[in-house]
Amino acid sequence: MSREDIITNLLSTYAKYGVTRFILEQEIESGLKQGFSYQTIYTGLRMTLGNVFHEREYFTPAEMAEALGTTEEEIINQVEVMGKELEAQGEDPSEYFTRVEPVEKQTFIIPPGALK
Repeated sequence: MSREDIITNLLSTYAKYGVTRFILEQEIESGLKQGFSYQTIYTGLRMTLGNVFHEREYFTPAEMAEALGTTEEEIINQVEVMGKELEAQGEDPSEYFTRVEPVEKQTFIIPPGALK
């Protein structure tokens, strides 16, 4: 992920709320000065902007693990624990967590020149 990827991706969702390239560049620079990777900065900005503007953002265990400095396994364990706690409180965990099953990959071999 690059600086430009972060800016392009976030502007596609948040420009309508007045988020500008300048604002994002400042936030990215701040994150870099604190030693964060581009991926961690992107995840943090998505979390923050999604919360501020009430946009639902989805995160993989890998994204959360990197952002929080832990492992994917620990993130998955925490989600399972929190899901049980929510159920015990009478809440629906699917309002907070979405389980996505891996998609089967398909490979296509296209000979050179076949798409002309």
